[in-house]
Parts: sequence; C-alpha cells; structure tokens
Amino acid sequence: MWRKIKQQAKIWRTAALPGLVVISCVAIARLTGSLQLLEWIAFDNFLRLRPVEAADPQIVIVGINENDIKSVGQYPIPDRNLAQMLRIIQSYQPRAIGLDIFRDISIGSDRAELGRILKSSSNLVGIETLNSQSTLTVKPPPELPVNRVAIANVLLDPDGKLRRCLLATRADSGAIKYSLSLLLAEIYLRSKGIMLKHGHRADYPIHFGDTELLRFTTNTGSYVGAKAGGNQILINFRSNPHPFPIVSLTDILAGKVKPELMRDRIVIIGMTAASVNDTFMTSATKNTVLTDGLGDTEQYQLIYGVEYQAHATSQIINAVLNKRPLLHTWLEGWEYLWIIAWGLLGIALGLVLQSPWKTLLSLVFCSICLMVICYGLMIFSWWVPMIPALLALSAAGLTTSFFDRDSRILLEQRSLTLKRTYDAVHNGPLQTIAAMLRSIDEDSSSTQMRSQLQALNQELRSVYESMNQELLTGDNRYVHTPISELLYEVYENTLMRDLPGFDSIKTYIPPDFTPLKDCVLTVDQKQGLCIFLEEALCNVGKHAIGASCLDVVCTRKENLCTLQIIDNGIGNPLSNPHKSGRGTDQARDLARSLGGRFQRRTGNSAPTQYSVGAAAPSHLSQGVVCELTWREIRPWWQFISQ
Repeated sequence: MWRKIKQQAKIWRTAALPGLVVISCVAIARLTGSLQLLEWIAFDNFLRLRPVEAADPQIVIVGINENDIKSVGQYPIPDRNLAQMLRIIQSYQPRAIGLDIFRDISIGSDRAELGRILKSSSNLVGIETLNSQSTLTVKPPPELPVNRVAIANVLLDPDGKLRRCLLATRADSGAIKYSLSLLLAEIYLRSKGIMLKHGHRADYPIHFGDTELLRFTTNTGSYVGAKAGGNQILINFRSNPHPFPIVSLTDILAGKVKPELMRDRIVIIGMTAASVNDTFMTSATKNTVLTDGLGDTEQYQLIYGVEYQAHATSQIINAVLNKRPLLHTWLEGWEYLWIIAWGLLGIALGLVLQSPWKTLLSLVFCSICLMVICYGLMIFSWWVPMIPALLALSAAGLTTSFFDRDSRILLEQRSLTLKRTYDAVHNGPLQTIAAMLRSIDEDSSSTQMRSQLQALNQELRSVYESMNQELLTGDNRYVHTPISELLYEVYENTLMRDLPGFDSIKTYIPPDFTPLKDCVLTVDQKQGLCIFLEEALCNVGKHAIGASCLDVVCTRKENLCTLQIIDNGIGNPLSNPHKSGRGTDQARDLARSLGGRFQRRTGNSAPTQYSVGAAAPSHLSQGVVCELTWREIRPWWQFISQ
C-alpha cells in the first residue's frame, strides 16, 4: 500500500511540475505589473456591482450648470454672483462650505464683497493646486487665511481613471497641505467633538478619534510601483444612483432651496457644466451627474470634480461616524499566498480528476466560486486579487490535466511496448532455451553449457522485471547518482559475468572514476557512458585472446575528460574499418553528444576514429584501446561564480 502511494506521488510530482511553472509565471507577471490593468478593471466592476446603499444626507452639492452660466451671462461666474450665493448659503447655517472653484483673480465687480465673505467665513474652505512647474500652479483666493486653503490635486492612474484621493502632501515651503475633502471633514467632525490627529510628516497616519484612514502604499492591492507620495487613500465611492442632493446656482439665487437642506451639513460648490473642463474618468461608480444627464451608465464614465470631492469627503465622515468601512487590502505576502493556493487547487483538480472535461467543468465551477468570494469580500470593502488567482487556477489546472493525460498515455504506450517485446522474447528465444535445457543430458560435459543457458534464461527474464519497475515508479537512478558511482557499479557487475576473455586475465588494475564525479552530464550522457564502459569490457571478455591485464583509465585535466579501456590481448584485426557494429554506433553517438571523440585502435593497426573535436592519442604495441575523449562544458553560472 505504502509503495503504491509512493509510486503515485512520484507520478503526481512529475505531472504537477508544469502547473507549478504556470503559477510562478502568474506570480512574476503580477510582480512586474503586467496584470495591473486587468485587476483595475475587475476592481472597478465589483465597485459598480455592489448593492445600493443609502444616499448621504450630510453632504449637499451646489452644481453650477449650463443653465446657470446662461442665466448669469458669462463664464467664469462673476464675483458678485458668487458673493450673493455664499451669503444665502451662510444664512442656512451649514457646518462647512467647500468652494471647489478657482478664484485667485477678480472676475467682474464686487470683489471686495466676495473677499469680505471669504475672509469672515470661518467654515469656508477654498482651493489651490500644487505643482513643481509654476505654470501649472493655481493660487488660492488671496483673502483666505492659510489654514482654510486646501489642495485640489487629483491623482489619476496610468489608465487615466480616478481611484485614489490625495489627503496630505508637503509643499515646497515645507508646510503640510491638506485636501479639500479632509479639511471639510475636519471642520464637520470637530463640531461633533472628534479631532484630527496627524504627525509632522505628510505620510504619517491620519486619525479621527479611533479611526485611522488607511494609507495607500506603492504596492497596495494590484498596484505595482505606484507613486504613493504624501498621504493617499483609495476612494470608496458611494453606491447609489443619486448619492448626494444637488441644487443649482439659479435655485439658490431664486430662493427655491429650503434652509433645512443645508443646515448642519457640508455644502460643496463646484462646476457641473459640460462646457467646463472639470471632469475625470472613472469606472468605479455606475451613476454620475454627467452620465445621468446623457442617459449613459456604461463602464467609462465622466465624473465632475465637485462629485469626486463629495465622495471623498463622504467616505471620511462616514468611516468615523457610521463605521462605514474604508477599502482594505491584504499584505503582499498574503495576496501571493492566496494566488498560490488557488493555483495548487487547480493542480490538484488536474491530477485527481484525470479527465480533461471533468477538470474543465470543475475549474469553471471553482472559478465562479472564486469570483463570488471576491465579490462578497468587496461588498465588505476588502479588495483581494481575483485576476491572478483566476489565471493561476485555470492555467495551472488545464496545464496539469493535459500534461498528466499525455504522461499517462505515454506510460500506457511504453507499458504496452514493453509487454509486447517481452511476449516476443518469451515466446521465441526463451522457449528455445527452455527446450535446449530439457534436451541436455545431465553429464559433466554439458554442465558448463547448462549453467550458461540457465544464466542467459534468467537474464532475459529479469529484463522485463527491471524495466517494468523503472517504468512504473519513474525512478531513474541516473538523475541523482553521481557518474563515478554508476561507472564503479557497471565495472564490478560486468567483470562478474562469465565471459571467456576474463579467464586469462591475471591483473586487474583498480579503476579510479572520481575525476568524473563532479562532471556536468545529462541523464542520457550518464547512461551512454555506462553503456560505453559495459560494451568495452564485454568486448574484452568476448573477443580478447590471451589477455592477461585489464586497465580502465579515467582522467580529467582542466576540462578535458578521457575514459580508456585497455587490454594487452590479441584482438581480431578489422577486415573493414569503415564497418561498425551496434556498440560502435552507440559510442559514436555518445561522442557526438559530448562534443568529443571516440577511437578504437590496436597495436598493429591504424586507429578507427569517430571524431567531433580534438583528440588525445595513445599508443600501445599490443592489445586494444577503446578511448572516449570530450571537453566538459560547464554551466554559465559557474563561470560567474568564479
């Protein structure tokens, strides 16, 4: 039982190797960022498909639209109209007002009135942009004090979409600048007794009470090498067709807005006019003001800057007050463990089921389960890698299944070939030998022949057992055993055979194969060297006449390796030096594989050579020399290590 388990484990280990390679490729692809775009697409779609949640009653958007611009008669909106709107909004007693409109220069008349309102409104926050290039920097309204100026910088991913929010950064002056969403949330939460806690560095954690805003890092989620300067968070867009109430400038100036709509709330003022370039692309929310107006809810949506500020502000205050979760991700190590686990599941399915169709159906089922799990986790604001896990599961499972199927087909073919070969030997030569054994009389003259035939009979029968055992277990001893040990074993076993040429040998010079111990050889080359040594020794035992000395010489000088089998007997002269037997053909193929040279020579004839490279000649006055010479080719990393 245990033996069968070990045999099956060896088969599975071989079949699972391609699947492990696939998992490694998926992990490398994710490490290099090759799967980043696909993961973002999955992330956006999961956010879009979340269940609808309630609208946020704590935030109101004042959107200045195309009708407002037509009503005012010009763009940008004049200072007089802004001042009038701000006076009305302040009379409604909001907790905080965010002016998401650049107003560093005067537009029209009544700048003094607008400046007075900006300066005296302690709950009003204006914006500026920071950039290393002065031409891209927009100054804040000069009437606003520094502590009520926020940055309006927007972070876009390489695909041009909005997924992150910059909360804090350090300006060139050294001062820490906060975003509009963070300052509005700070004013609102301070009125409820919850204070902002932040260190003296922009990238330090930001806390409101016991709630920490989870900082975005360079490899958060599927991001690879992202710019994570300052303090950033992922935007958890509110999943609602109309997440915030929206009123227009005209409605406010006409007195159509009830004071209760804005009292004790955050009011964010910005542009919602299609003609104004204040839009960003996103796929993480299904409905925006612009796409609702167009009747479009496709994946590629445009969101106004004021909407983005509302979503960013909403997620902060709701995380603090209502414990609405921020977007979480796992540590990198857990993410890759998750990917590997799904890949191993695919390998297990491919090995256990053994049928490509069953494996395919199981992989489809597991893939659906994986997507459901990832979607369920996203509902609870956990972003886990789905695309890499899906690739690892399906690719590793299919690769393992097809490779295992091919391996089993090949094993069956080999088993069938082996059985047919043995049947042919058993029904032919073995039966003949058995008949000869029965016909031999039990006298002294036929004792030697009988023993030889019995040995031959046993050898032929043992061939099937040894080959079948190696085929079933997959145990190829040439893989792990050093070549020196293999050659020693071949040398000893061959000399124990009952061959006539060995009877006259009086001197056996013990061979030393240790020079080849660390020689870099393939499995086929190891097996070829063993066959070469066995064939050369058998030739001595079968054909050497009057040999009294047998020497096997193994040398290795620098990278030149030589293996010689030398005897001092009288060999049969070669009648046709160009004609070769099976043993010579094997030696020639081995020499070509090693990039070396094989030669066989006698003391009274010219050497017979099969060369692929340089030679190391040897001269004897008598006997036969079988010599194999090759230059070792070491792996490139050994040269680097030296």
